[in-house]
Amino acid sequence: MKWLRLMFVLGIVVAAVVAPSLSSAQVQVIQTDCQAVSTNPPLVRVVFAVLNLGTIPVCSIHLTPISIGLSNADSCKIIECSFPPGWFCQADPIGGAFWRVVAGAACIQFGQKAEPFDIVLDPLYCCYRAEFDDPSGAIFFSTTVCFECAKPTSTRGATWGRLKMMYR
Repeated sequence: MKWLRLMFVLGIVVAAVVAPSLSSAQVQVIQTDCQAVSTNPPLVRVVFAVLNLGTIPVCSIHLTPISIGLSNADSCKIIECSFPPGWFCQADPIGGAFWRVVAGAACIQFGQKAEPFDIVLDPLYCCYRAEFDDPSGAIFFSTTVCFECAKPTSTRGATWGRLKMMYR
């Protein structure tokens, strides 16, 4: 009888520790690349993947700019977005973007990753509220994601003659 109580208490402790960590890791947005698009204005293309670690299929993604630290929601506007096969995206008037699976395409199931999603933005460090919808269109998970890129810098045109002049 003692062992049964001990196992019961141990089961409750394990559930209390594991359950919050599982629910907090339902969906992850993973930045995979960042490329300079232009230097004036300084625009960057951020490429990311979406990984579903929960049991609910991810059928749409919303990114809404928020202010956190150096990230200013007023300046973190998504200028354009693109998507992997089976998805479409649309930038919205408040500076965010919305992705959804096309009719007949599969949502991101448990343990699956979809990529590449990407956005073009300015400035170089921006945070967003990321919300994820289930197949019925209801938001089931929300988290914060921040993207950071190196500042694009312009270069001067050079010729072989100019380079030789520097070393004479």
